Amino acid sequence: MANISPIQNQQLPGLSNSQKPNTGFFSLDGLPSQVDVNTPNDSTFSGMISNLLSTTNTKMVEANQKSLEMLAGESKNIHEVMISLEKADISFRFLNQVRNKAVDAYTEIFRMQL
Repeated sequence: MANISPIQNQQLPGLSNSQKPNTGFFSLDGLPSQVDVNTPNDSTFSGMISNLLSTTNTKMVEANQKSLEMLAGESKNIHEVMISLEKADISFRFLNQVRNKAVDAYTEIFRMQL
């Protein structure tokens, strides 16, 4: 079999060390990349939700800041602004779906008969 090493240990051609791709638990663009359920500090459900809320808030604040810079004429890069807005939107929709699933689970437990 071929020896395949993880992407974290490889230097990709054309990328400097500061431009390495994010290979966290959620590595899709727009989803919270800081959420990692394997970390000892956030191994609880509440820790994971807290981290998800923090990451979503950070993305939304960043998108708002970039939008304001664009409106003020400080930034001319509309692509970066739109990507930031989409990442914040996807992160918020993901958070909303997690909330909906948690509410559904609570409702299902509440309906159980003892």
